[in-house]
Amino acid sequence: MRRALAAWFNELGSQSINSGKSQRGDCLYKLASNIDPRWSVPWYNRGLHMKNIGRWSESLRFNRRALELDPSDEAAWWNLGIAATALRNWPEAGRAWRGCGIKLENTADEVRMPAVTACVRLDPAGVAEVAWGSRLDPARMVILSVPLPESGHRFHDIVLNDGASNGARVDQHGNEVPVFDELSIWQVSEYSTFCVRLQMQGDVPEKRLTELCVTHQLGIEDWTTIRFICAKCSKGNPGPHECSHSGANQSWL
Repeated sequence: MRRALAAWFNELGSQSINSGKSQRGDCLYKLASNIDPRWSVPWYNRGLHMKNIGRWSESLRFNRRALELDPSDEAAWWNLGIAATALRNWPEAGRAWRGCGIKLENTADEVRMPAVTACVRLDPAGVAEVAWGSRLDPARMVILSVPLPESGHRFHDIVLNDGASNGARVDQHGNEVPVFDELSIWQVSEYSTFCVRLQMQGDVPEKRLTELCVTHQLGIEDWTTIRFICAKCSKGNPGPHECSHSGANQSWL
């Protein structure tokens, strides 16, 4: 009886969150956890919600409690790792990644893993520009392409990314690369973004500019290659296709 009542309030909490009633949803999750203190699900849901709105200390605390009650909950381990990374709590982040089965050294220093190419969807609730980058660890990525100035992001920003990929792109070698949604900017880049218009005959000036930027370790991007795709295709693998989704006029980068 206690579990059934807690499950009812937990479901009401999820419905409230989904309808934009954030505070009410969290209160209902809390009520569910008070009714059945040994049930991990409302604690996990509170941790997930706090992750989604960027309240990292609370997300850390709630996911810890969920894992005390159910150590097998991989999603809670993952969200704990994201929250710990956001807070720069490296021992806890390392513990969380090991809980997910990711083998990293037990260290009090910043967690790192071998660099892996990936993409990140900047401002996923807005324009949702997809940038290319390199993963630093399971929850962070450094941007290696040059985002549009309107995105509010820069070359070499380090962003906090969500755990599950949400779409894919194909690199120049034909390999599929996952796209992760951005949660927040973890560290602002020291670089600024400048726009240059080239009026030229042939491609020699562009090649020289590119070589100059590469020599000085500066990012460079030809924004004339940008393409706009619909939101649904952005979350899939947008190879050559004729977009026929309803609402296709909602264009993402």
